[in-house]
Amino acid sequence: MRLHLRHLSAAAGVIAVALIGALLIIALWVHDVWDDRKHTVRTESETPVFVGGGDEGCGGKPLTVMQSGRTLRVRRIRYWKNCATVDIALPDGQEGYIVLGKGDVSISPPPSFALIYTLGIYYVGGH
Repeated sequence: MRLHLRHLSAAAGVIAVALIGALLIIALWVHDVWDDRKHTVRTESETPVFVGGGDEGCGGKPLTVMQSGRTLRVRRIRYWKNCATVDIALPDGQEGYIVLGKGDVSISPPPSFALIYTLGIYYVGGH
């Protein structure tokens, strides 16, 4: 009987640690998404917008081209191996994404340079 209780106690401890770890990871992810949504993107020149959410393909099916001077709400900023993408909400309610370096944009406030530098990606928006 004691052996079974020890095994149950050990299993409960492992499950508790795993649950706490999972909750911490989820909390960090939610904070990251929430933090991304504080930003806006301003187009400084014609900038292509692609369909869907950004991925590591660094481009995709064109949705539209935003003219210079437009300000858009950021939904998510993602840093990939070969590029960075910014998911945006368009004024008409559609969502798409831009690829930093395709067109000229500025992000306000700028994303954390420390994170970009740590990941080995440099902000190519220029502002």
